[in-house]
Amino acid sequence: MLTILITVLVSTLASIGIYFISYSYFLSLLVGIILLLGLNYFIGRKFLNKLTELFKSVEKDMKASRYDKAISRLKDGYKYSKWQLFVKEQINSQIGIIYYMKKDFKTAKEYLEKGFSKNWLGMCMLATMYFKEKKYDKVEKIMEKAVKAAKKEGFVYSVYAYFLTEMGRKDKAIQILQKGSNKAPLDEKLESNLENLKNGKKMKMQNYGAMWMQLNIDKMPQGVKPYQMLLNRQKIKRR
Repeated sequence: MLTILITVLVSTLASIGIYFISYSYFLSLLVGIILLLGLNYFIGRKFLNKLTELFKSVEKDMKASRYDKAISRLKDGYKYSKWQLFVKEQINSQIGIIYYMKKDFKTAKEYLEKGFSKNWLGMCMLATMYFKEKKYDKVEKIMEKAVKAAKKEGFVYSVYAYFLTEMGRKDKAIQILQKGSNKAPLDEKLESNLENLKNGKKMKMQNYGAMWMQLNIDKMPQGVKPYQMLLNRQKIKRR
C-alpha cells in the first residue's frame, strides 16, 4: 500500500541522511523509527477520516432507502484501497450487506466472499447463505472467524449456535454459547438461549429483533426496514 511505501521510503532516506551528518547509527535509527511511526499515523488518520465520512454518507442513504446510491458511493471508495490495507475488503463487505438486504443473494455472496473477515455482520450473512445451501463445513469455518472477530458480540455466538443446533450438534452449540457468555456476560438474550439449550428447549433468536430478522432466516415482519441499525455497529479498521 502507498502509505507503507511512502513512510518506509521517507524514513529510510532520512535515516541515511542523518547518518552521513552525524555518523551515529543510534541517532539515524531513532529518527527513522520516529518518522516511520509518525507518518504512518498521520497518513493513516487522514484516510480513516475519509472512510468514516464515506460510511456516514452511506448510512444516510440507507436510512432513506437510496440503496443504489449507497452502493455507488461505496464503490467510489475503492480509490482509497491503494493507500490503506483492507479498505477494499471492508467496502466489499458493506456492498455485500446492502445487496443481501435487497435480497439479491447471488450478488451479495460475490461481494461478501471477497469481504473483510472482521466484519461480523457480513460473515453472518455469508454463513447464512451457505447454511441454506447445506454447506455446513463452510458455515462452521466462517462462523469461527466471525466469533474471533467479534469476541464480545453476543449475537454472533447465538447465530453460530443456532446453525449448530439445526445441524444436530447441540453439544457444540452449548459450548459456543458458554464461550460467548464468558466474553459477553451482559447479553441477556445469549444467556437465555444458553439456558434454553441446557434445558432441552429451542433457542429464541427472535429476541434479537431486527438483527435476527435481517439475516432473512425467518420471515421479516412488516415495519422493519432493511439495514436498520446495522451500519453504525460496524467499526472501520485501518489494518
